[in-house]
Amino acid sequence: MKIERIGDNIIRVTITYNDLEERNVDLESLNYNSPAAQEFFWDLMEQAEEQLGFSLADSQLIIEPVPDSDEGFVINITRIDDEGEFESIHKYIKNRMKKSDLRVKKKSRRVSSPFLIYSFKSMDDMSELARRLEMHYSGESTLYRCGDSYYLLLTKSGLHTYGVRMFELLLAEYGVKITNNSFMEGYLNEHGEKIIESNALEVLRRFY
Repeated sequence: MKIERIGDNIIRVTITYNDLEERNVDLESLNYNSPAAQEFFWDLMEQAEEQLGFSLADSQLIIEPVPDSDEGFVINITRIDDEGEFESIHKYIKNRMKKSDLRVKKKSRRVSSPFLIYSFKSMDDMSELARRLEMHYSGESTLYRCGDSYYLLLTKSGLHTYGVRMFELLLAEYGVKITNNSFMEGYLNEHGEKIIESNALEVLRRFY
């Protein structure tokens, strides 16, 4: 984990996948803001104060994820003092929007991911789901195993009779949706085991 100061009130933290593993923090814990994730964050803040003198006393934080890190993920943490708090936050957001308006518009196209990732606790759940989706989905599907969970990656373009919302409601009966798709896909490719590379739903229907 790398912590660096890039301004009087801003630090940048690079967190690798190994950092998460060493602290027994998995990606699902981060998604749901679990006690393990909070403990990890405050440990990080303590390190920032010890190494860089970045004190959090009487301040609040703006946490801004930065995409496209090959090593893991990066966040910028901005400290804002209580004095003039509302006005400071307003100016901060307004200035960032002015400076990066075009960049934000370009990135917004990437927010709507072309695929879905769901985690499952058992092969039985996925097999039952695969049978229910037979007439509704014909897109590509890939199955991973990571730790004690299974992860199914599906492309939205493969939907037939269901819209995305109805499709997700059906999936939610069997698994848990992963929200940070790009990060999870990279993590699975590096740390997970690819069990079925293509046509995972068809394989599950036929052999499980």
